[in-house]
Amino acid sequence: MTFIKNIFFFLFLLFCITIVLLFIFLDKYKIEKIIDRLETDNNIIINLKNQPNWKFSSEIKVDFSTKIQNEKNQFYTEDANFSFVQPYKIAPMNFDINIPSLFLEGLQIKLVKLIGNYNLVNKKINFNNIEGKIGNGDFSSSGSISLLNNQPIRLKGELNNIYLNQILKQLNLADWKRLEIRLSANNYEVSSKLSSDEIFLKNFNGNIPVTGSIYLVSSEEEKFGVALLNILVAQLLPDYQNLSKSLSQIINNYTNKPVLFEGIIEIKNGVLQTSNLTVINNNNKIQIKGTFDMVSNNFDTKLFFIESEKIVVEAKIAGDLENPKIEIINENKLFDSEKINNDLNKVFGEGINNLIDKLLMLNE
Repeated sequence: MTFIKNIFFFLFLLFCITIVLLFIFLDKYKIEKIIDRLETDNNIIINLKNQPNWKFSSEIKVDFSTKIQNEKNQFYTEDANFSFVQPYKIAPMNFDINIPSLFLEGLQIKLVKLIGNYNLVNKKINFNNIEGKIGNGDFSSSGSISLLNNQPIRLKGELNNIYLNQILKQLNLADWKRLEIRLSANNYEVSSKLSSDEIFLKNFNGNIPVTGSIYLVSSEEEKFGVALLNILVAQLLPDYQNLSKSLSQIINNYTNKPVLFEGIIEIKNGVLQTSNLTVINNNNKIQIKGTFDMVSNNFDTKLFFIESEKIVVEAKIAGDLENPKIEIINENKLFDSEKINNDLNKVFGEGINNLIDKLLMLNE
């Protein structure tokens, strides 16, 4: 989960460049010395693509372009265009930064634009606008970084049509084959402190109202298998009723079509939690309650399958982001069987027909 920290760190780095350029205006240092200092302090490589273009009229203005990357290749841009404007008075210095393409740990962010100012008096960087595109989605934010008190950073804004699968896959966090999620968030707010990975995540807090769609892929063979499974369980193996109900709910109500979801995700000290995230399809709902710890990469979450406002089955999500367990609950206890796999994730992975074969063997 260092990706989130690296986003904020990259923003912080860009504005470090803003601050030290104040000294250029005062003729105290040469730009080469400033670049050397930034490279040494932040383990990055900065190559000027052209000489700074200075203009002195009603205000001081400088434009230049650079290539920036850190030594661990966590972020990289071939072309970052900077423009700084300082009035001839005690006033914040304005900046305008444009980056056609930025790579953060393998994720490409296009058309990045940052507009804001730096206040020398209170040592605060204000973002009037931060925007960019990720795939077919985009984001727009505003916020601030204080250079005092361990560099607290705050952002608020919007996410639109973000393809979560693309982000997780390109960051090597998870590669979900059957489940696709697209999400948006209006008026989200997040904050943290720029420090080590663990301290950053443990200080990560926020409120994110989310909406979006889920698309789960299933086959005709699986639909037929679920229908056969329901008959088998109803007539011969009633102890496995909740397992067949959950599979039936998923296959019949939430596959091969976009299904909408909405809710609020709160972040407290690096832990995502929700009590009202709901996936809705007509009279059928899946309500999600629980947490995901970004530090330990661990779920502790429950799914409630609801039909006509009645809970018909419950499941528990545990484990990591890449391969979580989704286990059925019977009578407030985890359904446990040595012979039949209770993990819905593995049931789909191994195939429903495989499950039916095992159940038939139990009945012999």
